[in-house]
Amino acid sequence: TLAPRNWTTVKSKVAGELNAILVREGQSVRSGQVLARIDTQDAQARVDEKIADLEGGRAQLALADKNRANNLALLKQNFISQNAFDSVNSNYQVSEARLKAMEAQVAVARKALADTVVAAPQAGIVSQRHAQPGEKLPIDGKILTLVDLAEMEVEAAVPAGDIPSIRVGQDVSFRIEGFGERGFIGRIDRINPATQTGSRSILVYAMLPNR
Repeated sequence: TLAPRNWTTVKSKVAGELNAILVREGQSVRSGQVLARIDTQDAQARVDEKIADLEGGRAQLALADKNRANNLALLKQNFISQNAFDSVNSNYQVSEARLKAMEAQVAVARKALADTVVAAPQAGIVSQRHAQPGEKLPIDGKILTLVDLAEMEVEAAVPAGDIPSIRVGQDVSFRIEGFGERGFIGRIDRINPATQTGSRSILVYAMLPNR
């Protein structure tokens, strides 16, 4: 069997309606190229909601900070007890922790908004489109499959008795259907440690630079 050594299935990181797929089967793409776009309405609404919560949290923290400063001055003048100040200070710390949590939620919402733009994780050629514009995609919904033809891998079953004469790094010659008598040279990359179920063959994997 001859197959690409490296390939990947591009999936959606967020749920939503697929607005567009910008590439088709057989088309070459570069790493980082925009492949598809998912509707941003829900993601943008979540960003706006989290930013509003964050602004409210900042206002609460500012008020808690002001109260803490006032009560600290009163404590130094012995107008209030230490327990009363500790209660105010605790409220400030809670507001501060809530603000940090809100900041994290804004970052997560912005990341989800950015993920509505689907980019190629590697260079390659589109081999299959799994979705069409207008479809509702779940998280991890399949969109495209990309293959990198720069390196090919040959998988061959070798009788167990011949394995002692085979080693990693050894050259292997073979022919490929459709290329006539033309020979190709690869290099053994891996040897499976176990025999195939139902046979005494062991799979050997050879790597072929695909110039």
